[in-house]
Amino acid sequence: MANDNQNRNRIVAAIVFATLVGAIILLPSSFSYLEYYEYGLTKRKTTGKVNTDKVYAQGRHVLGPDITFIKYQADAHFLPLSELSVFSASDTNSSIGLEFVVDVTLTYFLIEEEVGKLHREMASSYKKSIENRVKTAIKNAAIFVSFNDFFQSRIMVEDRFRQAVINTFLSDPPLHCALDQFHLGRIRIPDTVYSRQLESALQNERNDREKFLQQAQIQRELTEVEVNKINLETEKLLRTTEAEASLTRVKAAAEAEKTKSMAVLNGMKQLFETVGIDQQSHKLAYSYIRALNNRENLEASVGYLKSENVLKTSAAV
Repeated sequence: MANDNQNRNRIVAAIVFATLVGAIILLPSSFSYLEYYEYGLTKRKTTGKVNTDKVYAQGRHVLGPDITFIKYQADAHFLPLSELSVFSASDTNSSIGLEFVVDVTLTYFLIEEEVGKLHREMASSYKKSIENRVKTAIKNAAIFVSFNDFFQSRIMVEDRFRQAVINTFLSDPPLHCALDQFHLGRIRIPDTVYSRQLESALQNERNDREKFLQQAQIQRELTEVEVNKINLETEKLLRTTEAEASLTRVKAAAEAEKTKSMAVLNGMKQLFETVGIDQQSHKLAYSYIRALNNRENLEASVGYLKSENVLKTSAAV
């Protein structure tokens, strides 16, 4: 009987000892830890099943030896985008504008209560998905920014890019994160685009120069036409004035001659009346003698013949 009790006690002691040893071994493995910069989703080791309904924050959690954590970053994610190629707005609606290379840096946080959804939808590829969505958002926003605004209105450009990133975080499908800091860094034009842009600017200057030269030539020709027009008007005015003056002189001479002739006629009339010449033949003879006398190259003298100085003849029989 004593031996049976001893055996029973030994068995109980062995069981208790085994239980204590098992507890000592299993108890530490039942605890899982999360740092302050981590979120956790529980995962069963035997089946690999992940529970996405509950998100664990920092601390020590008793989950059991078959449960472990899938961890996600709880602090800020740093995303640098170096030399991101974008295009500016075009002057027309027919094409895109110039190519630019921009440097962008941003930080974002995962939304704690949505970590389970993030795991179901993207799992460990969420960083790449977020990066691709951010790049697309910035590129789509850049095409509404003009060439000059990239260099003259950086604050406006940065605000536009930031808002585009915020909108893409909220749009479907959601990325389950929130933007923290956003900074627009260096903006530059690639060398190939710079060369083309410089050549285009030089060509525009050459075109403007040629345009100005053509306008100057046209202006000179128009000025010459105006000068010729003024000269023609002056010549016309001079000739018209000379013609009018000549006509005036002719009219004056004609009027003077008419006045003179009238004076002569009136004088001769008074002379005939005073002298008593009333025969037409005598008037004609006087007029003829007067006309001869007024000739410059004619010398004439008037004399009177006596009857005895006249040779008389008789008619033939």
